[in-house]
Amino acid sequence: MRAGKILKGVMIAAVVAGGAGLAFTVFCNQSLKTNQKTYDIDQMDEILKADYAIVPGCLVYKNGRPSYALEDRLNGALKLYRQKKAGKIILSGAARENQAGKRFLMERKVPSEDLLIDDGGLDTYSTVYRCSRAFPGKRFFICTQQKYFKRTGFLILELKMDGACVKIDAHTYKKEIYERFRDFFAADKAWIECKITKPEPQYSLKEMPIQ
Repeated sequence: MRAGKILKGVMIAAVVAGGAGLAFTVFCNQSLKTNQKTYDIDQMDEILKADYAIVPGCLVYKNGRPSYALEDRLNGALKLYRQKKAGKIILSGAARENQAGKRFLMERKVPSEDLLIDDGGLDTYSTVYRCSRAFPGKRFFICTQQKYFKRTGFLILELKMDGACVKIDAHTYKKEIYERFRDFFAADKAWIECKITKPEPQYSLKEMPIQ
């Protein structure tokens, strides 16, 4: 009997904790809404000029080929660059992702001097933080999928970057439902980092510069 009461108490506590956690996640998602300007890569005439187009890191296959998600981001930055909407391209993510992106763009005739590597941009928070502080006073485009606009726009605003998201969706992604589910809960991390903890990125610009 006592064990049963304990088990019931544990289950009730778990339900309460889970409900509180879900409520907090909903609160964070609502808090991430901003009026940040966004663009669509297919509406080039509406896009104003920026100094840099940022390609956040994404999955690279074992053979070194970028996933569709990363390929779309790279093609979006390439289009901005070719249309002279961005002067240079910043590849920001894990080193393997950035090297795959660099090969992809150089194969498409982007000169190496117009490609910058940010191996310290291990998540969106770090990318926005590092790029905005490495190049103060400059304007940025972040080439990403529309489903990430809310969180990315919130980080741009909170970290005081002069920037905007550019929609580059060109494929139907296999794990779309999973990615949306994961990004729903990623709102917690973005809100806590910007409003409470305000951490420095894992790698400072001094120890790992953007170059």
